[in-house]
Amino acid sequence: MFSSYSDTQLVSLLKGDDSAAFNAIYERYSKMLYLFIYSKLEAGELSKDVLQDLFVSLWEKRHSLVLKESLKSYLYQAARHKIIDIYRKNATYRKYLQQLIEHFDAQPHAIDEAVDYKARAQDLFEAINHLPEKMKEIFMLSRFENLSIEQISTHLGLSQQTVKNQITKALKILRANYAQTDKILLVISLVFIANR
Repeated sequence: MFSSYSDTQLVSLLKGDDSAAFNAIYERYSKMLYLFIYSKLEAGELSKDVLQDLFVSLWEKRHSLVLKESLKSYLYQAARHKIIDIYRKNATYRKYLQQLIEHFDAQPHAIDEAVDYKARAQDLFEAINHLPEKMKEIFMLSRFENLSIEQISTHLGLSQQTVKNQITKALKILRANYAQTDKILLVISLVFIANR
């Protein structure tokens, strides 16, 4: 029905809460956007998540949507921002891991013990990296930026109870997947407190 409509017409209908127009926009752009996102991230599930976030955001912002260029340009720009955000978060993650490894390199442990700690720390960071995005962000702000629950709540615009719940869930997931989590988390916490 909407295949002959222009993007401008679809956006106008979208602003009027027309879900069929939203579906038409999704049908028109989702495949090419997915390929673009995948070409930058090279991870299928993550690319699908980014695509979903992109269209959820489009729907949520439909009433305030202002297009300075074409709808296509807007969607690609939004995808670029989400990809850059992921790169930034992953760069932060890699920075923390590198600092931890350098800490172990500087300690006077026996070689086999240091290697064991480094391997376990890397395993832990991999587990953290696989947490749901919001949970991972909250957990890293808590454990590595040393922010309080109140500070995280303010920073992310979430209730303090939500922040507490996410940290608790993250710890449960990590404990379930990694038996040495408590010991390594203690070491990691001490490393970053000492470095502040």
